[in-house]
Amino acid sequence: MKVHFWGVRGSIPVPGKKTVRYGGNTSCISVVLDGKSTLVLDAGTGIRLLGSVADGGPHTYYILLTHPHWDHIQGLPFFNPKMNPDVKIRILCEMQEDWGRQILRQLDGIRFPVKAEELTADVRLCASSVNDVFAKYQVSISWVRVNHPGICFGYRLDSPNGSLVYMTDNELVGSETTDSTRDALVSFSRQADVLIHDAQYTSEDMPEKRGWGHSCVEEACDLAAESGVRRLILFHHDPDRTDSQIDEILESARSYLAGKDPTIACDAAYEGMELDI
Repeated sequence: MKVHFWGVRGSIPVPGKKTVRYGGNTSCISVVLDGKSTLVLDAGTGIRLLGSVADGGPHTYYILLTHPHWDHIQGLPFFNPKMNPDVKIRILCEMQEDWGRQILRQLDGIRFPVKAEELTADVRLCASSVNDVFAKYQVSISWVRVNHPGICFGYRLDSPNGSLVYMTDNELVGSETTDSTRDALVSFSRQADVLIHDAQYTSEDMPEKRGWGHSCVEEACDLAAESGVRRLILFHHDPDRTDSQIDEILESARSYLAGKDPTIACDAAYEGMELDI
């Protein structure tokens, strides 16, 4: 699985000279399945960048949302392949069928000038079993409820070559539900090769922002250590965080992890980052 980060920011896009290195686009990562198929996790403004480098040939994009908050869907209207008749876009809806309809409502001629029915790509909602869809790619997908206002999921991708957990917009301490206890999240992430996790806040931001549905950096590190993952990627950076501040957070996280489990690698997600799993 080749993973590419197109948007790593939380809440709202933040372009500017202080966010150049890590990027200002909101959540979107892609996973190449084969030469003509790509899984897209979240459709924040980063998906526009993915669309800008798409080739003109036949291609299928599978879009899987963690939840339908603005920063995870607002890039779809600007995804250029939507106007390519050789492209298929499948919005996967097994978990929450209404999410697909919600993301397409942006294309109504009012909030965006192009209407959904005017798209020339083959765009459909897909309520079929996700694992039936991905069986031919030798990728299995599982999901778990996470702690965020409304319904939100974390995803795990397992292939013969390795495993990836994508768990953004998740509050690890202070708002646990019966669907997302600490034990359930540790079990879900167990021995993953890569854990991409919400690290929007610092410990200084808490407890003022407790209950907002995001984790502080140390909490993400604790989950990585308890789960025995090989690599932690800090994700969903706060929109007010500058590149220099993220540098400091990353160094703090690495130091903290060294005292927990020094075998775990740790990085902060940035636009253009690529992983081979």
